Amino acid sequence: MLPNFEDNVYTSQYCEENIYHLAQRMLAQPDSDSRWDINIIFVSNLSRTVALWNQRISSSRDTAVIWDYHVVLTLRGAFAVNRDDEQETWIYDLDTRLPVPCPWEEYVEQTFPGHADLPGQFQSLFRVVPCKVYLDSFASDRSHMVIFDPSHGPHYVAVPPSYPCICGPLAAAQGVSHNLMSDFVYMGGDVNGFGTVLDFLSFKDWCSGGKSVPSGV
Repeated sequence: MLPNFEDNVYTSQYCEENIYHLAQRMLAQPDSDSRWDINIIFVSNLSRTVALWNQRISSSRDTAVIWDYHVVLTLRGAFAVNRDDEQETWIYDLDTRLPVPCPWEEYVEQTFPGHADLPGQFQSLFRVVPCKVYLDSFASDRSHMVIFDPSHGPHYVAVPPSYPCICGPLAAAQGVSHNLMSDFVYMGGDVNGFGTVLDFLSFKDWCSGGKSVPSGV
């Protein structure tokens, strides 16, 4: 049976933190390491303007949302040998109108319709990060959500979560307080970051089980 956390921690427009908490809960399940292959997917591009459909924040299913980045979680059976639910790649997007979790083919078709026909500035790249790497190395001080208004000074563009900022144990040990944008969202080839960056077709191939990515950084 697939994990289903309907009461997951959630704050609108803080997808990276919502998924961090979801990943923590998944890894806390008995035998999760041996049963599931869990990855965190950052969706963005060099211009930080990616078009996603079926997002709850949009006015309708037919209206795209242009995100600077988005974050989802993928799950599939680590050692499944048959075409069943546990071998399928499932996507957990806490901001979608689609079912959660959603089979990857349905999710990709409904979230990125006509992707190849989009102007390049709206096409997505996908950074695949192993779950444990994300939990250990992610850090955010939420400074990317602060803007300066001459009338009111600095303020958040969206109300931040009530809990403290997240800093994984390895990030904390290295004195890192914020690497969200540089090591996870950034999709350029001149900086390694964490995980592996895939284009749209390579991401679909990976979801189908046809492409492997490194298990570490």
